[in-house]
Amino acid sequence: MDKKLLIVINETNQNFKFVNKECDNDERQIQPYASSSLASINLTPGQYGAGCDIPDCSASKYFDAHHMALINPNNNPDETPAFCFWYDDDQNQYYYTITGVYNTDPKEGDTNKVIPGNVSSSETRKAIYIKNDGTLLITDIYNKQK
Repeated sequence: MDKKLLIVINETNQNFKFVNKECDNDERQIQPYASSSLASINLTPGQYGAGCDIPDCSASKYFDAHHMALINPNNNPDETPAFCFWYDDDQNQYYYTITGVYNTDPKEGDTNKVIPGNVSSSETRKAIYIKNDGTLLITDIYNKQK
């Protein structure tokens, strides 16, 4: 089942550039919050208005071409990602890293982290929260039941 990112909610005072390594057309600016009590809601409609496909990535050899990134453009000429995230199709789990490097070995530094949240395999549309504590959260966007 396709996994689509439709909304990025930014709870920080930072600007971000959203990129999808699988699709250059998905690039968006992610606005900072309007106030500390009002998060910024940013749509990521993708090429066809149904959301951006969240890349599958299950090993480091796939990482460079198969992840999404949030880049803080301020004073960052190399565009080092603040967050990279993807869906691990082998583990059936969403992951992120703040190092910009896919890593499952604790001996090599910070490892990939599971993105906590309320997600199911039956809902395709997702929202990612950029939390003020430097973490990500993911949730389903449920379709209205008839």
